[in-house]
Amino acid sequence: MSLRSLAIPAALAAVALGGLAAPAQAAPAETEPLVGVYLPEQIAVIQGKSKTVRAEIQNYSSVTAKGVVLEFKGVDPSLGLTLPAGCEATSCKLGDLAGGQKRTIAVTLKPTGDKIVSSFTANVGAFETETTVVRSAGGVDLEVDPIGDLKIARGQSANVPVVVRNTGSETLDQIGLVMLAEPGLEPLTDYSNCVTELDDEELGGVICFFKQEFAPGATFTLPAGSPMKIKVRADAGGPYKYQGAVAAIGVKDGAADALAAKPGPKLTLEAKRTAGEVDVPDDEDVPEDINSDDNIALFGVSLGKSVADSTAIGGTFAGAVGDTKTVKVGVRNLGPTSVVPLTDDWFPAVLVSVPAGVKLTKVDEFCLPAGADEFSKEFGTVSGLDYICLPESGMGKGQQNLFTFTGVITGTSSAAGSVTVDGGPQDNNAKNDKAALALKVTGTGGQGGGEGDGEGLPVTGAPTGWVALGGALLLLAGAAAAYTFRRKRIITTL
Repeated sequence: MSLRSLAIPAALAAVALGGLAAPAQAAPAETEPLVGVYLPEQIAVIQGKSKTVRAEIQNYSSVTAKGVVLEFKGVDPSLGLTLPAGCEATSCKLGDLAGGQKRTIAVTLKPTGDKIVSSFTANVGAFETETTVVRSAGGVDLEVDPIGDLKIARGQSANVPVVVRNTGSETLDQIGLVMLAEPGLEPLTDYSNCVTELDDEELGGVICFFKQEFAPGATFTLPAGSPMKIKVRADAGGPYKYQGAVAAIGVKDGAADALAAKPGPKLTLEAKRTAGEVDVPDDEDVPEDINSDDNIALFGVSLGKSVADSTAIGGTFAGAVGDTKTVKVGVRNLGPTSVVPLTDDWFPAVLVSVPAGVKLTKVDEFCLPAGADEFSKEFGTVSGLDYICLPESGMGKGQQNLFTFTGVITGTSSAAGSVTVDGGPQDNNAKNDKAALALKVTGTGGQGGGEGDGEGLPVTGAPTGWVALGGALLLLAGAAAAYTFRRKRIITTL
């Protein structure tokens, strides 16, 4: 399902490439704080009413930011801007922000006069974001209250507090609540009017429907005895802060009647359904929300360090001179927990050095030529013999990522190449981080294409020719991840 109203503001990521590095891709030491502010690009305010939104200020570096001040510039007096107690008319002194610390400031607008559109900027030092305020005649406007980070141990679950408000001008007869989580977290629910999305490889999700009148000004909470819950997988890796989200949507009359009216408890994790179908509402069934940014509340669950042993998978180009051969090399996670997703100071990578006796003709689409000018190259480009490959983020125990290299055997002898992995802070076994990528010449040549002869043995010793990504800096514009729904057919027992 592709619901516009469920799009979470995207994380802005910039990856700095290039330079020689040690086997672990640690980000360069930070010397200056990096503080940003997020505010919706557009805020709709219903005529005659006020609208409160949240400005999120976060220090994205590990360096403490001193004397942070949030300023609002170019504010038309007719917007009726009101900031919390302790702030000035158009600024708030936030004090020091430690590395990774976030502050939220409530910003209230109550326009007067006849101006339909007006803009202003929110500034924190050199960082600036522009917001446009639009006068609205009315419409659907649901809000989800902020949700604090949760403390949950591996293998345990906890309730997710949910408060939804109707700050719009329209009465809704059906409400949909959605909880999403990235791998490592598993949304749960005991409601009979919910279904669990299990066929999305990237997300886990629960969708619940409530058929009742939801009038303007109403506040909706879940009863303590039937909460939405989130579980941490027993094999979730760390150190890492996993992200979840709760979103509220209005649902047009009749769009989810069959599911919302279904009585009794329901096993939402049941793999097979015996009868009946219910369509999760698509775009045409969801009334457009005039302020979709505050339909969503993000929360985090931090886990401590765990072990995930990443081992290199090598291979051999075997054949006669003139033969075209393909090998698959990469990385496997031996566990016992999953590899953490990429963070602001580390990301998984595999360095592949091809033997000089092979002339490459094709490289994997997830591999980039290594060297001083990586930033100017594209993934999948054939250039030289050294490549940096990016495996799937968050590999589970037993999972592997393979990268395909195809080339013509041109030499009769050559020093072996290598496959070297960076398992990050979880990898406590350096002995299997490197494997051979060998060349084995047989016969007299002219045999054409074919596959290599499988995986090589691990090679011990320090990596040679290691040219790595020099570091990664994730610039997040107020959101931790970018989640979207894809339309699905949900099968349920009626």
